[in-house]
Amino acid sequence: MTVPALLAGLPGLTVTQHEQRLTLATADFSAELSLAGGQLLGYAPAGQRPWLYLSPLARFAPGQAIRGGVPLCWPWFGAHPDDAAQPAHGVARTSLWQLAYARLDTEVLTLQLAGPRHGALVAALTLVLSADGFALTLATRNDGTEPVMLSQALHSYFAVGDCREATLYGLEDAGYDDKLTGTREPAGGAPLGFSGETDRIYYPAADAALRLADPRWQRTLTLSASGSASCVVWNPWVDKATRLADLPDEAWPAFVCVETSNAGNDARRLAPGETQRLTVRVQAAAFDPR
Repeated sequence: MTVPALLAGLPGLTVTQHEQRLTLATADFSAELSLAGGQLLGYAPAGQRPWLYLSPLARFAPGQAIRGGVPLCWPWFGAHPDDAAQPAHGVARTSLWQLAYARLDTEVLTLQLAGPRHGALVAALTLVLSADGFALTLATRNDGTEPVMLSQALHSYFAVGDCREATLYGLEDAGYDDKLTGTREPAGGAPLGFSGETDRIYYPAADAALRLADPRWQRTLTLSASGSASCVVWNPWVDKATRLADLPDEAWPAFVCVETSNAGNDARRLAPGETQRLTVRVQAAAFDPR
C-alpha cells in the first residue's frame, strides 16, 4: 500500500506500510501503528527492548481486535451496560481510523487520528512519540443534544521480563473492584505484585503516577495519567491464557496490562458539546525496585 502522504514528506522519518500497519522509525526510536483500531502496536527507543507486548498470534483481520500494544476500549469498557449483543470493550478496537495530521519537530513525532462515531460520541487520538517515551490522548466529544455516559481505557500491554518478578507502585492507597470475585476491596497498603490471575479496577487519586519496576530487564517505566481516576490491572495467568486463541499458552509472564481508564465508578457523563480527554504518558526511569 502507499505510505500516507502526510508521513511520506517528513524528513528524518522512515515509514513502511503493510495493509493497515505502519512501521515508523527515526534515529531515536521505532514504533508500529495500526490504523485498524487506531492502535499503537509497538514502541522502543533506539537500542532498547520493546516497551509494549504484541502477541505473535495477534489477528490482523477486518473486525478483529488486536491482542497487544495499546488497544482502545471505547466508548464502553467491558460489557455494554445495556445491550449484551454489543461487542465487549466497544467499537474503537475494530474500527478503521484515519490519519489526519503528522508532524516531526525536534525529533518528536506527533500524529492525530480521526476515529469512529458511536451515536453522538466522536473519538480522536493523538500520539506523541520521541526518544523519551510516548503519550496517548483519547479525546471524546459529545455532538448530541443529550448527556451521554462514557467509559473507556487505554489497554496498555507492557512488556516485562517476567511478570512474577515485576512490581507496580502507586496503588498502595487505592481500593479496587476485583472482577474475579465480584467484590470491592480496600486499599492493600503495599505495592502490587503478580502471583495469579489479576483483573482489577483500582481507584487511585485522580491523575496518579505509577511505576512498573522490572528487575529481570532492570528497567522502570513510569505512567503519568490525566483525565482519569481509575486504573485497570490485568494478567490472564496460566489457565485463562490457554483459553485465548490469539495468545500463546506460555506468553502470560511476558506482559502486565496497566490501563489508564475511566472504568467502573469512574465512568464519565458527557454533557452536550463536552469533550473528555484521557491521557497517559509513558517514560523510562532509572531502575529502582523500591
